[in-house]
Amino acid sequence: MRLLLLTFLLFSPLCFGKTVVVIESYHGGYKWDADYVAAVKSVLGTKHDIHVLELDTKRLKKSEWPQKVAEIQQAVASIQPDVAILGDDNAFTLMSEHLVSQQIPVVFLGVNGGPEQHPTLNHPLVTGILERPFFGESIRHLRKVLKKNERFLVLMDDSPTMRNAVNEYFGDERQPTLYGSRLDIVLTNDKQTWLESVFNAHYRYDAIVVGTYHTIRDENDNYAPPKEIMTEAYNRAQVPIFSFWDIFVGEQAGIGGFTVSAHQEGLTAARLASMILNGMKPDRIPQMKSLSGHYVYSRSGMEHWDLKLSSLISSQSNFVD
Repeated sequence: MRLLLLTFLLFSPLCFGKTVVVIESYHGGYKWDADYVAAVKSVLGTKHDIHVLELDTKRLKKSEWPQKVAEIQQAVASIQPDVAILGDDNAFTLMSEHLVSQQIPVVFLGVNGGPEQHPTLNHPLVTGILERPFFGESIRHLRKVLKKNERFLVLMDDSPTMRNAVNEYFGDERQPTLYGSRLDIVLTNDKQTWLESVFNAHYRYDAIVVGTYHTIRDENDNYAPPKEIMTEAYNRAQVPIFSFWDIFVGEQAGIGGFTVSAHQEGLTAARLASMILNGMKPDRIPQMKSLSGHYVYSRSGMEHWDLKLSSLISSQSNFVD
């Protein structure tokens, strides 16, 4: 069955004249969203009408979400899509039940929670890709890249996406050991706590690996722009900062790592949607986990931290900036 599905993903033909709505948990200026939306459009955009709607939940306060959801529901009613693509946990939580109640098939991507958090995952109109950071593969990779590799700080915002990812892989454990390296996992939405964890990391850790840092707020509950946070972290950190996601690798950002690709997730979601548009029922399409990670490195980050990759890893890596 898996082989058959992969064949469909690679070669699924497109039917004509359908309408697709993409509902982002976040917003178009967020690189993760921009990358997967571009991938969806590259697969479906030439033959179908694509509408992109933003829930904007990283920047809006939670008290403002219901009004935004009502606006999105009205837009969906006007668009009348043949299939909806939902990006990330918040969009799934806020929109999936409403969509299936309207008999609209749902393809999701970037969802970290399972059926316990998202019961609608079990609905016959729902399929998609469960996003899973490559925790084990990433740490195993960094043990090969770094000479000092005994202790890692895993630093994330305290968003539903990160909580779900960590809880599924590690359970309640926040000081696990992977491949001989000790991890300390810190999830926080407090700007000062997040930054001080970076500034003081060299006292206890050999490197930092970041997840998302896009729901962080300051002491006055003001949204902390992610680029500003990472720029300050980059300039003041005394140990290298790696990433689980390729979108956080670049100039004055993460140095690199074995990462999840937003573009690949978007391509896969679009191909699943294409199968539905061609008449396949969603419950005939098995849900899957992130198919593959890739090595991504920042040239400027490597120079900044005086990091050199082996010829083998270098030959397998994509480089930015």
